[in-house]
Amino acid sequence: MDQEKMGKFIAQLRTEYGYTQKDIGDMLGISDNSVSKWERGINAPDISTLTTLSKIFKVSVQEILNGERKFKKKEIDKEHHKKVLEVSNLYKSFGKRKILQNINFDIYEGDIVGLIGPNGAGKTTLIKTILNLYKADSGNVKICGFDTKKNLEEALSKIGCIIENPDMYQNLSGRRNLQITSLINNLKDKDYINSMIKFVKLEDRIDDKVKKYSLGMKQRLGLANALIKKPKLLILDEPTNGLDPLGIKELREILKKISREENMSILISSHILSEVENICDRILIIDDGKINSEFGIEEVKYKNISLEEEFFSKTNKKDEQV
Repeated sequence: MDQEKMGKFIAQLRTEYGYTQKDIGDMLGISDNSVSKWERGINAPDISTLTTLSKIFKVSVQEILNGERKFKKKEIDKEHHKKVLEVSNLYKSFGKRKILQNINFDIYEGDIVGLIGPNGAGKTTLIKTILNLYKADSGNVKICGFDTKKNLEEALSKIGCIIENPDMYQNLSGRRNLQITSLINNLKDKDYINSMIKFVKLEDRIDDKVKKYSLGMKQRLGLANALIKKPKLLILDEPTNGLDPLGIKELREILKKISREENMSILISSHILSEVENICDRILIIDDGKINSEFGIEEVKYKNISLEEEFFSKTNKKDEQV
């Protein structure tokens, strides 16, 4: 770690965002003199402070450590960091049982966020509440600025999703399934449908009936179906369920490509922590219906531990499945 280079980068970011050293100090609960020392390369922030700085400046921890952005400036301006999903003060109960309690988090444009937690922690309930499949007891969800309570249709038009397994017409071809989705959403771009077929590598089997597809092929078709309306946010609940290692690898590569090329945000709920670690930029841990931790994957790498070790340290659920 080059402290001088990192300090200059922090100073550059602070200036770009229009903050004084005192502003940053107040946000972090430290003196402006400490910020001044970082910027002069005398001291360096600890990992907790680095994580907070990454949120303030909308860059990764690794970028601060390296003292430079991974992307060109024009690619990470305020437009790049628009909020795609805003979840605030969200509560959900079934009868007397509290499932979600005061859930708060944001997802920015281009983010790939992993949602992990023990069985029964509330992952699927949270996703279904975001999608308005379950009505929240209280709280708000905004998708690209549209409040799901006031502008549900506009909000959901910005989302593509697969909840557990893709729900497709088994006796129709893959192509016909995509055409139906396109018609329902009043989309007429046949070339885009063909590009999605190519994108998920189903050109050779797209005209076969879906019931003849392998599970991996169905997952890829489901992904193409979710992408047909060009969503700003893609939500995937256990997308690797039942996939063999090759299918998991192909899905991982497709998701990274989508995020990189389309600047699409992705929220993934999964039990396979190694895959979450390989795909995601940021992690949310939900436990007993509460978000108990949020951090960048770079923080885990900085500690030289696995995501599994980090998960167990923050949940104390060593004997349970995740």
